[in-house]
Amino acid sequence: MRKSRVVAKGAGLVGAFALTLAQAGCASGWIPTSRVTRVFAPEPVAENPLRVPVDDFEAVWNKTVAEVGGYFDVASENRLSRTITTEPKISPTVLEPWLADSTTLGDRVEATLQTIRRRAIIKIDPAPNGGFLVKVEVHKELEDMIKPDRQMAGRAVFNNEFPVNRSRETVGPVPVAVGWIPRGRDANLEQVILSGIRSAFFL
Repeated sequence: MRKSRVVAKGAGLVGAFALTLAQAGCASGWIPTSRVTRVFAPEPVAENPLRVPVDDFEAVWNKTVAEVGGYFDVASENRLSRTITTEPKISPTVLEPWLADSTTLGDRVEATLQTIRRRAIIKIDPAPNGGFLVKVEVHKELEDMIKPDRQMAGRAVFNNEFPVNRSRETVGPVPVAVGWIPRGRDANLEQVILSGIRSAFFL
């Protein structure tokens, strides 16, 4: 009991000393106030599109590609349309904590119970007042299967339905079977990518 009190008292003294040092550094100017605030407070929500006050297009483009490449494989980079597209990626499960494109525990549980994939589209446009606007869209899709992958029905199941074979002439384009169902956008992963881009430019 006495040992736990000593440890708690020592941890309190270390925390108080660190806080005093941070306040003194902020007052003197040798430690940026914004960095200390980010340590003790949650990071603010990034706007989407994010305004980057940098006039160098190549710098904004390369750092954006580097940040997105940490979560997806880049499929194409079109500088004329200022668009970056990624390959679809199967979302990691609870058993894959080293993969970071599932940001919350709920996303990992969902990806564990069913097949989810994500893909990103990034658009970089000039800002009206200088700099560039980086817009990140992460689309989430659910796999659409004809039948369950591992159904428990036995093999001794006979089909008593005999559909009539009617040949019909198809007019117009043949509809392609949809293999993935759109589930909207993943705002959490968008925020993670935008925060990484913002930190890369020390904003």
